[in-house]
Amino acid sequence: MISAEYFYQKLRFTFKLSHAALMFPAANARAKQYKVLSAEQTIDLLLSNNKLSLSRYGAGELEMTLFNSQSYQPWDERLSIRLKEILRRATQPNNPCLVCLPDAFRSSDNIGFGSALFWFFHKAFFFRHYENLLKKEYQYGNTSVTGPYTLLQGQDQNPIFNKFKKLFKNKKILIVEGKHSHLEPGNELLADALEVKRITTLNRHAFSVYNDLYCSVLSHARDFDMVLMSLGPTATVLAYDLSQHGIRCIDMGQMEGEHDTMRLSSLNNLTYVDKNSDLVGQQEPDALYRSQVLLHVGLPVEAELSAPMLQQPLM
Repeated sequence: MISAEYFYQKLRFTFKLSHAALMFPAANARAKQYKVLSAEQTIDLLLSNNKLSLSRYGAGELEMTLFNSQSYQPWDERLSIRLKEILRRATQPNNPCLVCLPDAFRSSDNIGFGSALFWFFHKAFFFRHYENLLKKEYQYGNTSVTGPYTLLQGQDQNPIFNKFKKLFKNKKILIVEGKHSHLEPGNELLADALEVKRITTLNRHAFSVYNDLYCSVLSHARDFDMVLMSLGPTATVLAYDLSQHGIRCIDMGQMEGEHDTMRLSSLNNLTYVDKNSDLVGQQEPDALYRSQVLLHVGLPVEAELSAPMLQQPLM
């Protein structure tokens, strides 16, 4: 017997779909008024301007300007305020940090069906809530520049990854990352880097230790050519803040996972490589990785794994 819950969910989705269909055309037309570079144009801009930093807004960061959480970052009012503030400030002339928006703002033609469906609902229901934070005269970068493979379907993404290798070549790199989402030592993307060091922090709710993290990275970053960050919305804020001190930062998201997924797909293995998964997090880091870690900011790793997701007040 089919349950009442089944009919409720069926009717609920039908109503949601109908509602979105009514709202989407106007929302999509407004979204297209904002200028967003392609992924390849964005990496070309990074290569042509050796002072430029990158701060990326995906769906999670945009929704966090409202009231939504992410799996690795519960909603935090202070983080929400900072994300909104950066969207307003970074669009000022001669800002050293390029703010990026999702590729779906340009078009849904190049993304897979699942992503296109997600953005259909997202633009229909959410876009109007943060549209006032955006500027039509600003040239935004493309958030998918560091995660092109799973989002931009049917395209050869080797040129973008190869350009990132060129960007990192002969550079002293400082990586800021969650303890269990580490960019693997010896990764092909950083094979030609001159030096790689790391500062690790909480894998979840990293913004709860933002002040300590900011001070720690700031005190070390001037010894490096570039800071790469993989910390969700915390990286969006940190990349912008450090760029204001002349430190070049790239909010790289899950770029390594994207690169590994592309590489494995050529071997007919289409599994996405999630560097934040519990399975990956349980792997013991090797000696090379441990030798690259300068310090860890936040709870001891063992305490973090068992700690509840509570907000820690900023100083």
